[in-house]
Amino acid sequence: MVASTGAGPRRVVLHVGTPKSGTTFLQQALWNNRDELAERGVRLPGSRQRDMFIGAVEVREQYRFWGYPAEQIDGTWASLCRDAKQHDGLTIMSHELLGGADPEQARRALAELDGVRVDVVLTVRDLVRQATSEWQERVKNGSSRRFTRFQRRVVRQIDRGNFSSGFWLNQDPVGALDRWATGLDPARVHVVVAPPSGSDPGALWQSFGEAIGVDTSTLDPAVERSNQALGEAQVAVLRRVNKALDGRIEHPMYARVVKNYFAENLLAQQSGARPQCPPRLATRLRRVAQQHVEVIRDRGYQVHGDLAHLVPEVDREAPSPDKVSDDAVVQAFADVVAELLVKQAGNRREAARVAAEVGPEGSRPLRWLKARLGR
Repeated sequence: MVASTGAGPRRVVLHVGTPKSGTTFLQQALWNNRDELAERGVRLPGSRQRDMFIGAVEVREQYRFWGYPAEQIDGTWASLCRDAKQHDGLTIMSHELLGGADPEQARRALAELDGVRVDVVLTVRDLVRQATSEWQERVKNGSSRRFTRFQRRVVRQIDRGNFSSGFWLNQDPVGALDRWATGLDPARVHVVVAPPSGSDPGALWQSFGEAIGVDTSTLDPAVERSNQALGEAQVAVLRRVNKALDGRIEHPMYARVVKNYFAENLLAQQSGARPQCPPRLATRLRRVAQQHVEVIRDRGYQVHGDLAHLVPEVDREAPSPDKVSDDAVVQAFADVVAELLVKQAGNRREAARVAAEVGPEGSRPLRWLKARLGR
């Protein structure tokens, strides 16, 4: 087992993705244990978990997509890096957006950590699960595209050997390591393989701990929910809602209202079959995954977990996520509208209760509260 303390020379562990490989779970687990990690000499830079997201947005220069003016967040990454460089011991910097940085963005980001030892960690998961998860995540961030269109582009990029944009920019582990770990001793590059679907999340937490040099066996991740997945009917509902919204709610408000509340709170409560990867795409992804495994082995990176788990099985009977029935979509719509109405009724009851307690003297704040609750 690797060392469980961050005391000693300055060292930064840079966890750069990949998205949908358990990163949200790991980040929440780290922050849930921030105080105990600090007692061990391990630092999480910034004053709140969201600071790393903002820093990653700056590194990727995705100001417009996420709705943050450059002048509002520029300097966040440099500030996080200064925090890390001033800490005598281990600092962990983690966000999955970093993995998709282009070579120049990665170079500039690493330059801010000049003078300290940097180890790179990449969490990876089999591409069949990644394909459906990434498509769903795009829908949860505002896309209305059908899976068939998403699949067509992924396959076209494989045919052309183009792994530098779209799905592959985020999900090609070799490309991410080329951008972030070029020139590093392979002993300082760690690949953490996410276990198969249905496994105990503790297995990923343990493997990640081995990669970053922290004994996580006595640290309870205590993560109740992380990045809630939707069923295929619920994704279909959200796609239609996004199309109807037509960009009228932009990020970061979209993330709060549509993604976090409507999708991950209301729609995620519904049960339903999860989207599956059709066999035509799964077969192509399996071949690419086999190539990834060969490269990772040949380069001598430190592997935590079983690389065989990166080579997915192909379900020959898996339907396209687009083939969800109209009846299922209509029922999901009805269920989520009913839940919204129940919540609105609860808001009105709360407004009435407050009105009874406040009385006439509190009329102005009461009018404000009623307006906020839509009464």
